Formats: sequence, structure tokens, C-alpha cells
Amino acid sequence: MASLNPELPLVLFLFLNGKFGEDEQLALEDLFELHGRDLPWRAICIQDSEIHRRLELLAPDRVETLKQVPRKNLDWNLLEFLNMEIGRFKVKIVHCCDTDHLGSILPWMLKFPDVPLIVSEGPNVQKRLRHFFQSLFYSRIDALLVPTSTLRKRVAQMRPILASKIRVVHPGLDFNIFNPDHFDFKILRSKWGIDTSHYVVGMIASREYKKAQAAFIKAAASFLRNEDLAARTKFVIVGFEHDGNEELIDLIRQFHLQESIILAPAEESVPKVLGSLDVYVLPSSKAMFGLQAIEALAMGTPIICAAGPDSMEWTGNSQSGLLMRSGDSFDLQRKLRILLEDPEQLKKMGQRSVQYARENFDRGHRTGRLLEIYQRTLRRRANS
Repeated sequence: MASLNPELPLVLFLFLNGKFGEDEQLALEDLFELHGRDLPWRAICIQDSEIHRRLELLAPDRVETLKQVPRKNLDWNLLEFLNMEIGRFKVKIVHCCDTDHLGSILPWMLKFPDVPLIVSEGPNVQKRLRHFFQSLFYSRIDALLVPTSTLRKRVAQMRPILASKIRVVHPGLDFNIFNPDHFDFKILRSKWGIDTSHYVVGMIASREYKKAQAAFIKAAASFLRNEDLAARTKFVIVGFEHDGNEELIDLIRQFHLQESIILAPAEESVPKVLGSLDVYVLPSSKAMFGLQAIEALAMGTPIICAAGPDSMEWTGNSQSGLLMRSGDSFDLQRKLRILLEDPEQLKKMGQRSVQYARENFDRGHRTGRLLEIYQRTLRRRANS
């Protein structure tokens, strides 16, 4: 276990929704990175959740669990946990990793005026306040962290009382892991049965977004009507599960794409998957957080992603990829043609992708930004 640095504040992380989506993965990566920098920390999470399992492997003595997801308003059981953690362990900062339970956090935090409250806001910000009375306690938030400048503007418009407290903290990657120079991508392409002379267009499967996969298949069918492009392009869906996806398999058969679309199993190495593609596709705005997008860019793979409020920030104003209408197979195949009919431009876009990712989404910069915010909010509370 890393030794604790007494110069850094003890931070209590709250993982209260029991989920493990991209928001939670990013927050957990933050905690692991901060742990490596000797930040003292504790965590409250949901018993037997994925967050709980992973934190148990890191430092089980620093983790407390709730048997069930707390109520979204005035959960008295959560109050008892906060009282115990903040009082017993002398917590200096509370970092809530979602906004779902602010109605059960903000009122209780009024009891601890010297402890800053940091809140992370994901891209699915509600247009209307789910619980109106939360706004009465918003002044208790010391900093609201968002991943993009676009989201900062949206949140400021929806919650003007928090406008001055919103801080942009871009997602960050470890470029020792997401480094295209560290992989031989011919190996995975060979495993998929794809010749090195072919373009490979791919996406990662998700049970939650079957419509996106259907749009991908339909776009492939339209794209491959061009005999020249069909002769040098393959499509792959990585992590595809046959059980429960009979409709998608039937769709592939209907378009006679069995030889053109590879349904590949999941791979342990996400960087290797992304780097083995020539174009990575995120065809649904609902699935668009940005983490997968910047991972692909870091591996030198241009992206085509669904247009959404934050998408332009992931593509670098079209320097590293193109935007498409969400779920629109016709628009997707049109954007594929733009990229694959100009090999030299595709190559340059891949080079710009790596540079753009390294300049804007470095994990070390993100961690330093978080520590800076912690220290600033702590000083403001001490001086108020």
C-alpha cells in the first residue's frame, strides 16, 4: 500500500448509484491515480457493486459499503455514514461522483461547514431539476466538475446559481498504455481473418445500444454496394454476443454481409482493438460520453461519432474525425466514403488524432487539475 502524504487532504469519495458506466469508470481511475500519488482517501459505495469489488482489491480497509442504493432525498442511513466518516477519520473533502443523490447529500453537508463538497457532473445532465428543493442547497457545492467546455455552458444555463463554480476537467488517458507504438496490430487483424491490405471499420458492441449496431450494419450494406470499396474494406463488431442478438444476425444475413462483417469476441486490450481499426464508429449520441472516442484518437484511429452537444470537442473540430447524424446509417456510409476514398487524408487524420489526444487528454494533467481544485476549495473554506 502506498504511504499517505500528510500534506494532502483526506478525501471521501461517494459512489452511490451502484452503476459502472463511463462516468463511474473515469471516477474510479481518478481514485486509483490519486492513490498512486499518496492522496489519503476513503470511499462509501454500494455493497457488491463493481466499484466495491475493485476498491476491495486496492485498499479494503478504506472502504465502507451501503447494503442498498440510498434514497435520492434525505436518506438518514447515509447521514449516519457521513457523520461516522467525516467525524471519525477527519475527512477534509467530500467528492461525490454523481449528481443523483444530491438531495441526500447537500442538506447533510450543512453540518460540516469546513469540509468542501466537490461534485462530478456527467453528460446526461437533467434539463430540469429532478428535485426542485435541491436548488436551495446548491450554494453548499464548492466545485462542480464537468468533462467539456460545452457541458459547462449547458450546466451554467440550467443551473445559473452554480455558474461560477463549474470547472472543466477533461477526461485523461495514460499514454504509456494508449500508445500505438507499443502494439503489433497485424496480430489482431490476422485473428479476425482480415488481410493487411484491407481497411477495417469497427465499433464495440453494447447490449444497451442495439439500434446503433443496426445502423452500423445498414451503413455497411450501403457502403459495400461500391465494388471498388467493397473489395478493400471489412467491417468488424468487437465484443458481439450472439445470444440475444438474433435480430442483428438476421439483418446481416438479409444484406448478405456474412463475409464482410466480422462478429468478433471481446478482447482484453481495448488499445489493441482500437489501434487495429482504420476508422472507429460511435453511431449513437446516447452512447457518446467521449472516453472511447479519445481512446481511439490516442491510438491513431480517426473516428466517426454521432453529433451531440460535446462531440466537436472529441473530434477536434473535424481534425481527428467526422460527425454524423445519430443513428443515421445513410449519413454514416457517406462519411465513411469521405474518409476511405482519400487514403492520404485518412493517414494524416490518424497522425493528428494522436497529437490532439496527447495535447488535450493527458491523465497526468487531469490528476494535477483535480489536486489543484481540492487545494483551492480547501483554502476557500478555511478563509470563509
